[in-house]
Amino acid sequence: MSKSTRKEIIFDIAFFNALVSVVIACAPAQAQDLQEQDLQAPDLQEAQELAENIDQPADSQSLGLADLSEPLKGMTSSECEDTWKKLAQDGTLALDRNQYWIAEPLLTKAVVQAGHFGTADLRLAKSLGELGRLYTIRGRFVDAESYLEEKLFVEENVIGKNNTQIIPSLGSLIHFYLLYGTASKADPLTEDLLALVEGKLREPLAQTPGKIKLQKGVPLQGWAGSAAPIARDPLIEWAITCDDLGLLYRVRGNFDLADRLFKAALDLKTTVLGKEHLSLANSYDSLGEVCLAKNDYKEAETYFQDALALTEKILPPEDPKVYARLDKLARCLIKLGKYQQAEDLYLRAQSFWKGEPSNCGLTSRALFALGCLYADEKKYAQAAPVLQQALASAEEFHGPASVNLVPYLRKYAYVMYYLDRRAESDQLKDRISSIADGT
Repeated sequence: MSKSTRKEIIFDIAFFNALVSVVIACAPAQAQDLQEQDLQAPDLQEAQELAENIDQPADSQSLGLADLSEPLKGMTSSECEDTWKKLAQDGTLALDRNQYWIAEPLLTKAVVQAGHFGTADLRLAKSLGELGRLYTIRGRFVDAESYLEEKLFVEENVIGKNNTQIIPSLGSLIHFYLLYGTASKADPLTEDLLALVEGKLREPLAQTPGKIKLQKGVPLQGWAGSAAPIARDPLIEWAITCDDLGLLYRVRGNFDLADRLFKAALDLKTTVLGKEHLSLANSYDSLGEVCLAKNDYKEAETYFQDALALTEKILPPEDPKVYARLDKLARCLIKLGKYQQAEDLYLRAQSFWKGEPSNCGLTSRALFALGCLYADEKKYAQAAPVLQQALASAEEFHGPASVNLVPYLRKYAYVMYYLDRRAESDQLKDRISSIADGT
C-alpha cells in the first residue's frame, strides 16, 4: 500500500475520532454511558501528527503510524496498555452484539491508541483487523480492505513475510479479496501462500510413532509419516485455509489454483493425520470436483474412487457420506459411458439400508438414480418397477402431496409413455399438475 494511502487512512481515523462525541450524543441510551468514560484517546491534532509521521518511517517496512513507543501524555505504559485493552474489548463486544454505533468509535479509538505501541506490534494488527471486520459486516468493503491490508502489513513487520506463521493471515485477506474486495489482488498473495506451504512440506518432519486410540473415523496408524506433535495444529490450520481458498477458486473457475490448493491441503493432512483419515477423502472429493469442472472425467473417476474407498473403510454403509460419494462416482462413470459400472454401484447401494429406509431420504434417491440410469439406457421395462419403488419410498418420506415428488412422477410418466402405457402416464402427469396447483 502506498505511503499516501496509509496517510489518508490515519487522517480518516483522526477525523472520525473528532466526531466520536457527536456519534455518542446521537446514539441510543445504551451508548450514552460512553460519555462518562475517560478514554484518553489522542485528540485531532495528535492524530494528525501521527499521520504526518508517515513521511518519516522508522524503516522501510514502517506504517508510519508513529514510532510512539512512549505512552500518551500523562499516562504510564501500564495505563496506556489498559486503555487500549478496554477500548478493544468493549469495541469487540459491541461488534459481536451488532451494536455497530457503539463498536465503530471504540474500535477506531483502539486503532489510534495502538499506534502508540509502534508499528511492529500485534496489538495494532488486532485493532486494525477488528475495525476491518466491522466494515466488512457493514458492507463497507473499500474501507474494510484498507484496514485489513494494514493488518497484514503490521503482522509481516512482526512475524516476517517468509515466516509460515503468516499463512492464516494471508489466507484471511485472500478470502476477503475473493468474496468482497479487489479480486485481482488475491492471486499474487495466493502464490505467496502456496510457496510457504509447499516449501514447508519439502522440509523433513520428525516422525512420532505415538499410540492412537481406535475410534470410528480416525486412522488405525496415524503416526506413519506424520508430523511431530508441535507441528500438528499449524499444519491443520493451513490445510483448512487451503481447502477454503480452493473452494473459492473452483467456484470462480480458476481450476489451476484450486487444484494446487486442494493438493497442498491433501499433503498437509496426510503429513499430520496419516493416510487413512476421513478428511483425506474430502480432499479426494474436492480434487475430483475440479477435474469434473475441467471435463477431465478420467482423472475425476480416480479421485472419486479413492474418496469412496476411504469413506467406506471408515464409515458404516448407511452413513449419508457413503452414498453421496458413491453417487458422484456413478455419475462420473455415466459421463465416461461406463454404464454397467455405474449400474453396479447403484445396485450395491440398495443394500445400504437393511431393515428400514434411510432416515434422510436416501433410499428413494438411490432407487431413483438406478431407475433413471435404466431409462437413459432405454431399458424401460427394467426402469418401470424401480421407479415405482422409488416413488413409493419418496411418498413415504416426503408425503403424498410434496413438491419433492415431482421429479419421481415426471420420470416415471416418461417411462410409462415409452412402454405404451399412456393412460398411466397421463395419470402421473395429472398428479404433477395437482401438486403444482396445490390441490
